[in-house]
Amino acid sequence: MSERESHEELPKKIEVEKIPHYIIMITRHAERLPSGELSPEGIAHAQARGENLKGVEVLKSYASDHPSGRAYETAENIGGIADIISPQTQECYRTRRVKDVQYNVIDPAILKEVKLLIEEATLKEIYSEHPKLAQLIESALSEDASGSLMKTNSQGEQMVDIEKLPKDIQRQVAPFRQKNQKVGFEKMLASPEAVKNMAIGLSHQLVGKGKILARYSQAREAKNKSPQKDVVININTHGLFTESLLKNAGIFVKPTGEEIHGLDNIDTDELGGYIQPGESIYLDIGASPNNIPERIPVMFGNERKVRGEVYLDRSKLEQLDQEYGANKKVE
Repeated sequence: MSERESHEELPKKIEVEKIPHYIIMITRHAERLPSGELSPEGIAHAQARGENLKGVEVLKSYASDHPSGRAYETAENIGGIADIISPQTQECYRTRRVKDVQYNVIDPAILKEVKLLIEEATLKEIYSEHPKLAQLIESALSEDASGSLMKTNSQGEQMVDIEKLPKDIQRQVAPFRQKNQKVGFEKMLASPEAVKNMAIGLSHQLVGKGKILARYSQAREAKNKSPQKDVVININTHGLFTESLLKNAGIFVKPTGEEIHGLDNIDTDELGGYIQPGESIYLDIGASPNNIPERIPVMFGNERKVRGEVYLDRSKLEQLDQEYGANKKVE
């Protein structure tokens, strides 16, 4: 029998035992409707994330301590669907709130300017392209004798205060507002200080959670009970934190082999655009968190098509974390 013929008789599919990995997710919170609950799209995203995590051994979640609770609720929704039970409590792992991954790390003046830019672009689109919705807004304004539905725009002129419109109108405005977030995102990412502060805060959480995974791994090994399935930490934060991290510590390897260090703009066809509400990225720490790779592979969900490979530079993460510590000492 020839070598070729012997190969042809081998099974077409060979089952290979999967080695459990340690993974850190970074999730952008779902949007909240004017009525208070998370958007249906956000809930659907959380359900999909939770379904994908049903087979893991551990799922511990951490969420921004922003008072809106959007990040916390997003984490809870994901964890509730995954339904991973802690052997200590016999309940789902609880979500913990953490600092420095919300917008209080950014100059309030920039936040105000960004918010106005988004709202101005939203109203411009509505009044130029959606006359029925514009008419509803005008009708609400006509009944506002006190002028409470108006505020000052970035040019010092009067504009509609979207957040004070009737709730039913706000619901119709919400999709256009989300669509026009890009205008504000571009402004925010043009601020080196804002980008650096977001990257520092998120890096501090990532480095800290990496240490938690290392201690957990050592404890399991000491008991001769290594994990049989993936161990996952989910950090839930806000828009542009992931983008800021990639801008400071990301590496993009194109199919040609060309490398780009520092992803200045992910709003491209190659990278798939800004991280969307409810979307997660996944950092593959590997089989041993005590031996984290110098280039940490970044994986994306099925909804994002990336033409190339993305990594995080571990040394850059550690540098950013050191800056966090230095900043705290100054404070």
